[in-house]
Amino acid sequence: MMLVSLTPQLKDLLRQKGVESFHGAGVNISSQAIFEPPCSIKWMGIENAFQLGAFSYAVSGFFSSVMIGRYTSIGEQVQIGRASHPTNWTSTSPFFYLQDRLFDVGDGFKDAESYLKYGAPARHSVQATSFKSVVIGNDVYIGHGACIMPGVTIGDGAIVGAMSVVTKNVPAYGIVAGNPARLIRSRLDPIIFAQMLHLQWWRYAPWQLRDVDFSDPGAAIPGIKQVIENEEPYEPGLLSINELLTDL
Repeated sequence: MMLVSLTPQLKDLLRQKGVESFHGAGVNISSQAIFEPPCSIKWMGIENAFQLGAFSYAVSGFFSSVMIGRYTSIGEQVQIGRASHPTNWTSTSPFFYLQDRLFDVGDGFKDAESYLKYGAPARHSVQATSFKSVVIGNDVYIGHGACIMPGVTIGDGAIVGAMSVVTKNVPAYGIVAGNPARLIRSRLDPIIFAQMLHLQWWRYAPWQLRDVDFSDPGAAIPGIKQVIENEEPYEPGLLSINELLTDL
């Protein structure tokens, strides 16, 4: 993984190709980031593998090793994919497993020379921490300040309450909240959401779904079926940071 500078030129190219960004100067972004336009990354911090589907956005927070579907709405300061520290080692501190320098500091303190030369010894037979991918489905709503732990899958249509800590998979159309997050109820009647999962309406763009009454899930189903019969799914293609860098 490599972080690259989100320069004004790259930011403008992203906007032209359908990706909105509100980031200021000095921000880096993962070279592995992939987008399906239109979408918005607003003030998101993006590291490692990342994919964001069309019509989705997140306001701010940390996002690492995560794939996000279409029509997903994510609030402020959401944390997704944060790696944990080793809990069964002598210490949980990264000073004993990171080989890179932890703090970017100068040499004006005691034993600075030793610190600047230090890196944790390689221990190839053990792993301090591991990165597990997070999968977030389509039409998911994640409230402000939620934390999604590595390896979790959140099903289509689900809701994660604000400030929740999600440690286990969330079923499609489930509403979860709390620390740790627990299933409260289903967002829609099971008969309705089963049809939504079958129809996969998120394959289509809002303008294709203009005549569907989204305020009434039951009434929306016939309209969605009509769209499916008459329209081709929206397929804009994918944009990758790596490929965009070659255009600059």
